[in-house]
Amino acid sequence: MALSDSVTTCLSQPVHYVICQLGFEKKDTYDINNILSGNGEVCWQAVTEHVCYLESDQSVDYIKSIRSLGPICESVNLHFKSMTKEQFIIQYASWFHWTNCTEIFLEVFEVLQYTQTTEVALGLMKLTSCLERALGDVYLLKGNDCPFLLRDLLASEQLAVVFGQAVMNVLRIFIGSPYGLNLRNVLWHGFASPQEIPAKYCAMLLFLTAGLGQLLQTYLLQTKCILVHRPYVIFISLEELVVFPGKYLNISKFFILYLLLFHCPKVLYADSVILLLPQLEVGLRLLFTTTNKCPNRLLTAEVKFLSKVSYDLEFLWDFLNHQEGPRIRDRLSHGEISLEAFPRELANQIVAFAITLLCRFSDENMFSLKEHMVIKPLMNCASCYQSRFHPISRLKKQV
Repeated sequence: MALSDSVTTCLSQPVHYVICQLGFEKKDTYDINNILSGNGEVCWQAVTEHVCYLESDQSVDYIKSIRSLGPICESVNLHFKSMTKEQFIIQYASWFHWTNCTEIFLEVFEVLQYTQTTEVALGLMKLTSCLERALGDVYLLKGNDCPFLLRDLLASEQLAVVFGQAVMNVLRIFIGSPYGLNLRNVLWHGFASPQEIPAKYCAMLLFLTAGLGQLLQTYLLQTKCILVHRPYVIFISLEELVVFPGKYLNISKFFILYLLLFHCPKVLYADSVILLLPQLEVGLRLLFTTTNKCPNRLLTAEVKFLSKVSYDLEFLWDFLNHQEGPRIRDRLSHGEISLEAFPRELANQIVAFAITLLCRFSDENMFSLKEHMVIKPLMNCASCYQSRFHPISRLKKQV
C-alpha cells in the first residue's frame, strides 16, 4: 500500500498558528525579576495578570492570553539557560518534591540547555505526565474520585481551592484545554512533530510546576493536611504480555538504543515507548485515511476508528485499550507508571509490533527486510495474534 509522503504536519492550520506563531507575535523583552522574587519564588500575580478574559462571560480568552504570555515564556527560557544545574537545584529542586518525580524535572532542565527538539518533546511529555499525576494527588486532598481527563482535573473546584482559580487558568492555557496550546494532547497523540513545539513552553511549564509547589507548601502549612502519593501501577504478570519470541527480541535492545542514542542521557525503556507511541498513532491515522480515501481526516481521525483499516489490530486493542490489558499509553500519559521502573518486556513488545507494522505497509522494495531471519518470525507472530484481554477472551480463560 502506497502511503502519502507529502504530509509535513499533522496540526491543522489554526492549531499550528496557535502553537508555532501566536506566542511570538509580541516582541517585548520581559524582565524575569518581574515574576521572580528575590528569594526565588514565583510571583503568581505578575503571571496571572497576563491572562485575558472575554467580556461576554469572563471566560479565558486563550488567543489573547497566549499572545500576552509569549514574552514571559521566552524570559523564563533564557533564565533557565543562564543557570548551571547546581544553581537550578539549589533554587528550584525542593519545589518539585510535591510531584514525587523531582529527578524527571531536573532532567527536563538539562534538556532545555541544549534545545534538541526531540529531547524537548520527550521532556515535555514526561513533565505533563508527572504533573498530571501530582495534581491528581492534590485533588484527593479535597475530593474522592480523581477525574480521568486532564481537562476535567484542571477545571475542578478542588484544585481551584488549593491553588486559586487564576492559577488554574494559567495552567489551562498551556495544557488541558483544546482552546489553548493543549501541549499535552498534541504531543501524546502524535499531532505535533518535535520541531513544532517551542522550547520556551516546556521551560514555562517547568517554572509553573515549581510555582505550584510553593503554593502547595503554603496551603499544607495552613491546613495541616498531608499530601499522600498514590502508588504506581505494577505489572505483575509480565509473562502474559509476551507475544513475540524472546530469542528474536534480544535484538530489540539495539532498536531501543538507536531510538535513545541522541535523545536522552541514559537508557530508559519508558522513553523508548513514549517516543514510539505518538509515531505509531500518527502512522495509523495515515493508514486509516489512505485506506478509506479520506485525507482530510488525517488531522482528526481518532484511534477508535482505526479498526476500519485492513489490518488486524487486536494487539493494539489489547495493549492500549482493553480495560483488562496493560493500557500502556493511558498509564504512561497519565503518570500511573513509574518511568524509571517501566519493564523492558513491555517495551520489547511495542517496539517489535511497530517494526512489523512498518514492514507490512512498506514498499515492495523492502521485501528482503521482511524476509530477514529476525523480522519474518516477528511478522508471523503479529499476523496470527489473538486477543488476550478482550472480555470474551478473559471469560474463556476463566471457564
